Amino acid sequence: MSLSACSDSFLDKSNPNEMTTTNFWKTGADLQKGIDAAYRPLRFNGAYGRWLHVLYVSRSDEGYSESPNPYFQSWSNFLTKNYNDDAADALLFTWLDLYKGVFWANQVIDNSATIVMDENLKKRIVGEAYFLRGLHFFNLAAVYGRGPLTLTAFAGAAAPVVVEQDGLYLQAKTDFQEAMKRLPAYYAESNNLGRATEGAARGMLIKVLMQQKNWTDAAAESLSLFAMKNSGGQPLYSLVANYKDNFSQVNENNSESVFEVQFAPGLQSGIEVGWSRAKFLGIPADGLSWADAFPRKSLYTEFQLEKTMANQTDPRLKPTLAYYDPAQPTEKFYGKTWDDLGLNKNMVYWKKYTNYETAIVEDYNSGINFRVVRLADLYLLYAEALNELGRTSEAYEYIDKVRRRVSMPDLENSTVFSGIGNDQQKMRLQIRHERSCELGGESTRWFDLERWGMFDNATNISWLKNRDADFNNFIIGVSNRFPIPYRELSLVPITQNPGY
Repeated sequence: MSLSACSDSFLDKSNPNEMTTTNFWKTGADLQKGIDAAYRPLRFNGAYGRWLHVLYVSRSDEGYSESPNPYFQSWSNFLTKNYNDDAADALLFTWLDLYKGVFWANQVIDNSATIVMDENLKKRIVGEAYFLRGLHFFNLAAVYGRGPLTLTAFAGAAAPVVVEQDGLYLQAKTDFQEAMKRLPAYYAESNNLGRATEGAARGMLIKVLMQQKNWTDAAAESLSLFAMKNSGGQPLYSLVANYKDNFSQVNENNSESVFEVQFAPGLQSGIEVGWSRAKFLGIPADGLSWADAFPRKSLYTEFQLEKTMANQTDPRLKPTLAYYDPAQPTEKFYGKTWDDLGLNKNMVYWKKYTNYETAIVEDYNSGINFRVVRLADLYLLYAEALNELGRTSEAYEYIDKVRRRVSMPDLENSTVFSGIGNDQQKMRLQIRHERSCELGGESTRWFDLERWGMFDNATNISWLKNRDADFNNFIIGVSNRFPIPYRELSLVPITQNPGY
């Protein structure tokens, strides 16, 4: 009789220990946990954990792929045809992981309004969320060129508005501006290391403004960032003495770093917190890595165009690329020489962001932090903005800051594009060279090419073809965008990118 009298509700019990959206987001501690979790998507494979580097580095004229995985090759050579397959990791997971990051940031922003807590701490947490959301929209704009503008985590009856690339960049700009209003210049507490700061938001705002070709505002924001001070009244950001310290665990979160994704080897609370770029883009011998993407020899050649003041090869070459150096036949990579590894002496491989000095093999869990924004990048962007504003002579100082660190002669003595003077076009070419040598393999080149209009006409595509044969397959108006995953078209809804 008791059993027959039971109602459905008697059996429908909730677990009081299980966190849900109805019993979470109640306290300041919940909001703090929420923003801490919102940093995690930066480490997802679809974001900075793996695929963004393949799409930005391998698809640009810096890289190419000869991977046995046909997807890898198709992403690099602009012959992506099957975008209905959920196994195409970069295609689907980049989209999903970037939008997960947007959603997790939105949860923090949405739920902060009803939480009673210390207002200064809440303000900072919301600023962090705006920064993270802006960073994801920035990458969505570059990879897909369009997408839904999801500005709330709360479900609604209407489908989200789909915007084109300029709309995504505009939202990223707004988010970084909102973040700047709320974030501190720096954190005094070591347990806050890696959180977004006012400088991180301003640095990303500069990057957005440059993509929008808003040279005036980009220049103004650059000067504001350069003028930021630490607690001792000294410049908050400065170039580190050793160029290589920007890509190793030795000197992470240094004075040159404006924002970096925090990685660590091994597991933390059962979760992998490393990244797998080194495993996919490293040296392909003895199982060291898969080498699914190689650097183009044209990048190696770029470093040979001029010598240091002591008539030596540009010292940025060695930390960027692995290659056989006849002057150093016993040079070690993962504890072995080039000959020990049986490598082709005519090939070059990526060395930047690998563990070639400290490991005997790469795994999927590298602990080197990825520098999303660093000061040298911003110096060169500022110089570019000045040149585009017709203030070419003012650009020299900031290019020379970067060159002097590696003992390259001041720009007026450069042998690459001699006699620049106030010639704006020659300076543009010089800046291309400077950014190649300083930032090679750092996932900035795709943005550079797009900003410079290199995808827009046959003349520029021809220039790219001479550096990277993959551009023989490039279709203007199509190949500068990645196709939207097929399964997403009806879910959003959204139409496929042109040409796919």
